[in-house]
Formats: sequence, C-alpha cells, structure tokens
Amino acid sequence: MVVEKKFVAISLICVVLCVTVVEAVMAVNQKDSELQTSADQISGLENEKTGLAAQVASLQSEITALNNSKVSLESQVSTLQTSIATIQTEIASLESEKSTLEMQVSALQSNISDRQSEIGSLNDDKIALDAQVASLQSEITALNNSKVSLESQVSTLQTDIATLQTEILSLENEVIESFNSGYVEGETEGYQRGYDDGYEEGIEEGVGNGWYISRDPTFAEALAFIDMDRTDENEYTEDYVCYDFTADFNSNAFQMGYRCGFVYVEFDDSAHAMACFNTSDAGLIYVEPQNDEIVDIAVGQQYIHEVIVRIGVIW
Repeated sequence: MVVEKKFVAISLICVVLCVTVVEAVMAVNQKDSELQTSADQISGLENEKTGLAAQVASLQSEITALNNSKVSLESQVSTLQTSIATIQTEIASLESEKSTLEMQVSALQSNISDRQSEIGSLNDDKIALDAQVASLQSEITALNNSKVSLESQVSTLQTDIATLQTEILSLENEVIESFNSGYVEGETEGYQRGYDDGYEEGIEEGVGNGWYISRDPTFAEALAFIDMDRTDENEYTEDYVCYDFTADFNSNAFQMGYRCGFVYVEFDDSAHAMACFNTSDAGLIYVEPQNDEIVDIAVGQQYIHEVIVRIGVIW
C-alpha cells in the first residue's frame, strides 16, 4: 500500500511536472511568437520610417525650391512696383504736357486766325508790290542798257590802262638798268681810285718809316698772320664795308712785311673786295678778311650767291 501510495504520489508529481513543463514550453513558444511579431512590427516601422524620411527630404527640397521661387517672385514684384511707380510718374508728366500742349494748340489756333487776317491784308499789299516790281523791272531794263554802254567804255579804258602800264614798266626797266650800270661803274671806279690813293699814301708812309720792303710769305706764315690779325672782329656797317675790311687787312699784312694783294671780284650788278697772298711754297691763296676763311674763287663760279664775271688783283 505504501508502495502504491508512493507510486501514485510520484505519478502525480510527474503529471504535475509534465503539465508544468508543457505550460512552460507553451509559454516560451508564445513569447517567441510575440517576439517575432514585435520584430516584424519593428521592421515594418523602420521601413515606414525610411519611407517617411525620404518623403521629408523630398518635401524639404520642394520647400527650398518654393522659397527660392518666393524670393525671385518678391524681387520681380519689387521691380514691377518700381516700374509701376515710374510709369505712373511718366503718366502724370504726360498728362501735364498734354494740358500744356492743349493750351498751346488753343493759342496757335487763335494765332492762325490772326495770321489769316494778316494774310488777307498782305495779299492786298502783294498786289501793290507787284505793280511796283513791274515798274522797277522797267527801270532795271533801262539800267542794264546803260550798264552795257558803261561796260564798253570800261573795256576801252582798261585797254588804255594796260597800254600805259606796259609803257611804265618799260620805262622802269630802263631806269633800273641805267641805275645798275651807273652804280657798278661808279663803284668800280671808286674802289680803284680809293685803292690807288691808299696804295700811294701807304708807299709814301712806308718809305718814311723804313718798312717799305715786303716779301711773299710762306703758307705757314700766311696762316699765322691770318690767325693773329683782328680785322675780322670789326663790325660790318654802312660806313665800314668789304673794301674797308680788305684795306685794313692789307695794311696790317704790309706792316708785318708781307706782300698782300687787293682782290676785286666783279659780279653782274655788284662787286666785292677781298685779300690774297702769293705764298712762296703753296702759290696764290684768297682770304676773306671778314671771317679769315681761305676761299676758292674763279670766273664763272658762284660766290656769296652771285656768279663771278671778272677777278682783278692789285699788288
């Protein structure tokens, strides 16, 4: 009996344990099912969250674009408002100008009426003036006839004047030729006579002072004398001309004991004076005493812008 009771007690315990185990297994399975369901719900929620985040990002992009459009539209509205204000100002100005123009048109219409009255009066004056013009044209015709006659007389007088001018020009040329001829002859004779008188006076004074004897210098001596002589420092004036330069140069050379020639250069209508040395080693050299230059001259060549026609030397 005791064994049976133990067996029954153990059996009951086993039954209780089995029931407990079964309940525990069932509870575990239920928990796993609940956990799986929760995991599925969480996964679904995460998917929905991702979709909602994408929608939010898209909406934010749209909001940004809309904000940019709003800023652009606000700028355009501001520009349009400014344009409207400007146009309104222009409209006000145009209305003012319109009012002014209407006043001017009214004044011009009044002036036109006055001018039409004046035109009527001027037409009357025109008729009177036409009559005067016809009368003046008759007078002009008569004056033209007189003009033709006067022009004929003027032409005759111009011919006479041209003839007189030709005669006067011929006389002037004769007078100029006579003057030039007399001037050249007088100048030539005066230079020659002055030189002869000066030369004789120089000889007389030279003999009295003991330096009459002179000689031809060498080329080097001539250059040294030209450099030493101060005749070129004299000023050319109406009373001191090329003849005076040459005379003083020759006198200074004579005082140094050098034979110096007086050169007379003749042109077509004038003449010029200069000096020369017949150097013992280089021959004849011509000297311009106004600037101490040694020059080359010959008949037919130009000197001081004139053609030389004759050269004379007086020793």
